[in-house]
Amino acid sequence: MNDRKAQKAKRLLIIGILGCLLYVAGDFLFAATGKGQTTETIGLFTRVAYLDMATWRMVASILCGFMGTLLYYMGFHQMYKLLSIHVTAPKEQVWVRLFRAAYIMGTVAWVWVHAMFMTDALIFKFVYQAYGDMQTAAEIANRVFYANAPGMAIAYIVCDAGLTVIMITLVWKGLIPLKSTGARILATLCNPLMLPGIVGNLLGFLPWPVNQLDHGTESFGHALVLLLGLILLKEMRRTKEAE
Repeated sequence: MNDRKAQKAKRLLIIGILGCLLYVAGDFLFAATGKGQTTETIGLFTRVAYLDMATWRMVASILCGFMGTLLYYMGFHQMYKLLSIHVTAPKEQVWVRLFRAAYIMGTVAWVWVHAMFMTDALIFKFVYQAYGDMQTAAEIANRVFYANAPGMAIAYIVCDAGLTVIMITLVWKGLIPLKSTGARILATLCNPLMLPGIVGNLLGFLPWPVNQLDHGTESFGHALVLLLGLILLKEMRRTKEAE
């Protein structure tokens, strides 16, 4: 890969990482609570803390999801192009196609999913402010959430669970070039389920404010996927692939 193409690919991957970091910022705006603030929920989703959350935080969170998705696509599409060049065995190319399906679904879904969570929180907040009945406000918000839950579940299965399986497979099949078993073990965390599942849950046991870092681990897992893309690009430059 010549220097011009490599530099362009690197820029796009970094842009994608920045997009995922916007997701992280949006997650904090959406979920972070103050010291001693309640984490109680009413129903599956509606958090009492939304009543004290400033509206600007919810608006900013939606904007982070919107802008982040644009950048997310640029980075993941570039990684897909690198994988398309690097993975040549016909039997292995199915993983590249599945990677493409996962990030395209993410591009379609993440801006909506992020906005849906915040819109639901705004419904709860505004209905309570208008009528002063927390239970009714929560019931209305939860009904909206449940109506959107099937689509959100599909997005989660494809974009998070699916991408996790794909990335672990690419790592352990050696299709992401890593030099040691230790590096592969660390790379197994570089996805949107393993990172929050292990690191995020451990952070959740720590005292405030460190426990708040758990809120960004799922989105940060997407950023780490693109970090593996940078490692792949470096190896492709070294071996002069696609020149």
